[in-house]
Amino acid sequence: MTPTQPLLALLAELYRQCAFISALVTGFLFAFLAVILTNKSTKRIDDWTAIFTIISISLLTVCALGWTFNAASVQAALLTESQTRILSKYQTIHHHLSVLFILGFYLFLLSLGLSGWIRSKMVGIFSSVSALFAGIYAIWLLHYFIN
Repeated sequence: MTPTQPLLALLAELYRQCAFISALVTGFLFAFLAVILTNKSTKRIDDWTAIFTIISISLLTVCALGWTFNAASVQAALLTESQTRILSKYQTIHHHLSVLFILGFYLFLLSLGLSGWIRSKMVGIFSSVSALFAGIYAIWLLHYFIN
Protein backbone atom coordinates (compact mmCIF):
# COMPACT_ATOMS: atom_id res chain seq x y z
CA MET A 1 0.00 0.00 0.00
CA THR A 2 1.42 3.38 -1.00
CA PRO A 3 1.17 6.41 1.30
CA THR A 4 -1.40 8.12 -0.94
CA GLN A 5 -3.86 5.20 -1.05
CA PRO A 6 -5.65 6.00 2.25
CA LEU A 7 -5.90 9.64 1.19
CA LEU A 8 -7.36 8.67 -2.18
CA ALA A 9 -9.89 6.39 -0.47
CA LEU A 10 -10.93 9.30 1.79
CA LEU A 11 -11.23 11.62 -1.19
CA ALA A 12 -13.37 9.11 -3.06
CA GLU A 13 -15.74 8.96 -0.07
CA LEU A 14 -15.78 12.77 0.22
CA TYR A 15 -16.69 13.05 -3.46
CA ARG A 16 -19.46 10.46 -3.07
CA GLN A 17 -20.94 12.38 -0.14
CA CYS A 18 -20.74 15.70 -2.01
CA ALA A 19 -22.45 14.10 -5.02
CA PHE A 20 -25.20 12.73 -2.78
CA ILE A 21 -25.85 16.10 -1.13
CA SER A 22 -25.91 17.87 -4.50
CA ALA A 23 -28.31 15.31 -5.93
CA LEU A 24 -30.55 15.50 -2.86
CA VAL A 25 -30.85 19.29 -3.00
CA THR A 26 -31.35 19.14 -6.78
CA GLY A 27 -34.24 16.71 -6.32
CA PHE A 28 -35.85 19.03 -3.82
CA LEU A 29 -35.38 21.94 -6.21
CA PHE A 30 -37.05 20.04 -9.07
CA ALA A 31 -40.12 19.51 -6.89
CA PHE A 32 -39.99 23.16 -5.81
CA LEU A 33 -39.76 24.28 -9.45
CA ALA A 34 -42.74 22.14 -10.42
CA VAL A 35 -44.85 23.89 -7.79
CA ILE A 36 -43.69 27.32 -8.94
CA LEU A 37 -44.33 26.57 -12.60
CA THR A 38 -47.82 25.21 -11.96
CA ASN A 39 -48.74 28.26 -9.90
CA LYS A 40 -51.43 30.30 -11.68
CA SER A 41 -50.07 33.61 -10.40
CA THR A 42 -48.49 35.97 -12.92
CA LYS A 43 -46.46 38.03 -10.47
CA ARG A 44 -42.95 39.04 -11.43
CA ILE A 45 -41.65 37.42 -8.23
CA ASP A 46 -42.79 34.03 -9.60
CA ASP A 47 -40.56 34.51 -12.62
CA TRP A 48 -37.52 35.50 -10.56
CA THR A 49 -38.02 32.60 -8.17
CA ALA A 50 -38.27 30.17 -11.08
CA ILE A 51 -35.19 31.65 -12.77
CA PHE A 52 -33.02 31.37 -9.66
CA THR A 53 -34.32 27.86 -9.03
CA ILE A 54 -33.48 26.76 -12.59
CA ILE A 55 -29.96 28.19 -12.32
CA SER A 56 -29.49 26.46 -8.97
CA ILE A 57 -30.71 23.15 -10.41
CA SER A 58 -28.28 23.48 -13.31
CA LEU A 59 -25.28 24.21 -11.09
CA LEU A 60 -26.05 21.49 -8.55
CA THR A 61 -26.64 18.92 -11.30
CA VAL A 62 -23.17 19.66 -12.69
CA CYS A 63 -21.77 19.26 -9.16
CA ALA A 64 -23.52 15.91 -8.64
CA LEU A 65 -22.21 14.59 -11.95
CA GLY A 66 -18.72 15.97 -11.43
CA TRP A 67 -18.33 14.56 -7.94
CA THR A 68 -19.74 11.18 -9.02
CA PHE A 69 -17.20 10.95 -11.83
CA ASN A 70 -14.46 12.23 -9.52
CA ALA A 71 -15.25 9.49 -6.99
CA ALA A 72 -15.17 6.80 -9.65
CA SER A 73 -11.92 8.10 -11.12
CA VAL A 74 -10.20 8.42 -7.75
CA GLN A 75 -11.35 4.90 -6.87
CA ALA A 76 -9.80 3.68 -10.12
CA ALA A 77 -6.63 5.63 -9.30
CA LEU A 78 -6.15 3.43 -6.26
CA LEU A 79 -5.24 0.67 -8.72
CA THR A 80 -2.77 2.68 -10.79
CA GLU A 81 0.73 3.93 -10.21
CA SER A 82 0.09 7.61 -11.03
CA GLN A 83 -1.68 8.41 -7.78
CA THR A 84 0.12 11.67 -6.95
CA ARG A 85 -0.64 13.21 -10.37
CA ILE A 86 -4.25 12.10 -10.17
CA LEU A 87 -4.56 13.47 -6.64
CA SER A 88 -3.69 17.03 -7.71
CA LYS A 89 -5.88 16.80 -10.84
CA TYR A 90 -9.00 15.81 -8.93
CA GLN A 91 -8.38 18.26 -6.11
CA THR A 92 -8.48 21.03 -8.73
CA ILE A 93 -11.74 19.70 -10.11
CA HIS A 94 -13.10 19.43 -6.56
CA HIS A 95 -12.23 23.07 -5.91
CA HIS A 96 -14.19 24.23 -8.98
CA LEU A 97 -17.15 22.01 -8.10
CA SER A 98 -17.12 23.40 -4.56
CA VAL A 99 -17.40 26.94 -5.90
CA LEU A 100 -20.31 25.89 -8.14
CA PHE A 101 -21.96 24.15 -5.20
CA ILE A 102 -21.72 27.23 -2.99
CA LEU A 103 -23.14 29.42 -5.75
CA GLY A 104 -25.95 26.91 -6.39
CA PHE A 105 -26.67 26.61 -2.68
CA TYR A 106 -26.97 30.37 -2.24
CA LEU A 107 -29.25 30.60 -5.28
CA PHE A 108 -31.31 27.86 -3.64
CA LEU A 109 -31.57 29.99 -0.48
CA LEU A 110 -32.43 33.02 -2.60
CA SER A 111 -35.23 31.04 -4.26
CA LEU A 112 -36.55 30.00 -0.87
CA GLY A 113 -36.40 33.58 0.35
CA LEU A 114 -38.30 34.84 -2.68
CA SER A 115 -40.86 32.06 -2.66
CA GLY A 116 -42.71 33.34 0.37
CA TRP A 117 -43.52 36.59 -1.41
CA ILE A 118 -45.61 34.63 -3.89
CA ARG A 119 -48.04 33.84 -1.09
CA SER A 120 -48.18 37.00 1.03
CA LYS A 121 -46.15 39.77 2.62
CA MET A 122 -46.04 38.00 6.00
CA VAL A 123 -44.84 34.71 4.50
CA GLY A 124 -42.39 36.66 2.32
CA ILE A 125 -40.84 38.33 5.34
CA PHE A 126 -40.58 35.01 7.16
CA SER A 127 -39.07 33.18 4.18
CA SER A 128 -36.59 36.00 3.51
CA VAL A 129 -35.44 36.18 7.14
CA SER A 130 -35.15 32.38 7.32
CA ALA A 131 -33.10 32.25 4.12
CA LEU A 132 -30.91 35.10 5.36
CA PHE A 133 -30.18 33.33 8.66
CA ALA A 134 -29.48 30.08 6.81
CA GLY A 135 -27.07 31.93 4.53
CA ILE A 136 -25.27 33.54 7.46
CA TYR A 137 -24.91 30.22 9.27
CA ALA A 138 -23.78 28.53 6.07
CA ILE A 139 -21.00 31.12 5.71
CA TRP A 140 -20.01 30.53 9.32
CA LEU A 141 -19.97 26.76 8.79
CA LEU A 142 -18.21 26.82 5.43
CA HIS A 143 -15.43 29.12 6.55
CA TYR A 144 -13.98 26.17 8.47
CA PHE A 145 -13.73 24.11 5.29
CA ILE A 146 -12.74 26.63 2.63
CA ASN A 147 -9.09 27.57 2.27
